[in-house]
Amino acid sequence: MIRYRAPTITESEEIAVIHLKTFKNFFLSSLGKSFLITYYTSCIKSKEAISICAVDGNNRIIGFCFGSLLSKGFHKKLIWSNLLPFTFQAISILFSKPKAIIRLITNLKKDANLEDDGDYSELLSIGVLVEKKGQGIGKGLIIAFEKECGKESVKKISLTTDFNSNDAVLSFYKSMGYIVYGQFTTYPNRKMFKLIKNI
Repeated sequence: MIRYRAPTITESEEIAVIHLKTFKNFFLSSLGKSFLITYYTSCIKSKEAISICAVDGNNRIIGFCFGSLLSKGFHKKLIWSNLLPFTFQAISILFSKPKAIIRLITNLKKDANLEDDGDYSELLSIGVLVEKKGQGIGKGLIIAFEKECGKESVKKISLTTDFNSNDAVLSFYKSMGYIVYGQFTTYPNRKMFKLIKNI
């Protein structure tokens, strides 16, 4: 039986491992396990974030989703409130992958649309172990996330997904009631969809 609950800080490493397995060729994965642990630990601690994990009958994490209660300025606040660990990560990345710092800063801004005020919650990351896909876990995670948003009187939720070669994922989000809000390109040249859902 699959349950959905809030993860603990000590489980951030387990979540980072699932992220790396699920998103092998993605930019955040290229920043390494240590960065992901810092990021997910910071989200779990934040009162402005929603963190949910899916666990099996043995209480083993098999999926996760993270998001912000308010998209606008979320990452800036998250970094400032965890400045020391993120500074350590930035220095490490600067020496190992200097160009990645530029990409990280540029992409965190998400200035896709100057008319977009960011006045909505945002689903930032969702992943399910490959061997557990097709069991409705992703759907369950989104439903749990939306329920938590509803408790905080959130009216809209956004998410972003790849534009190219991503029909199955896009269809999944549309089946969950998300509507394409617009398109944008992240640094250096990754085309994305932004979707919005009224709840």
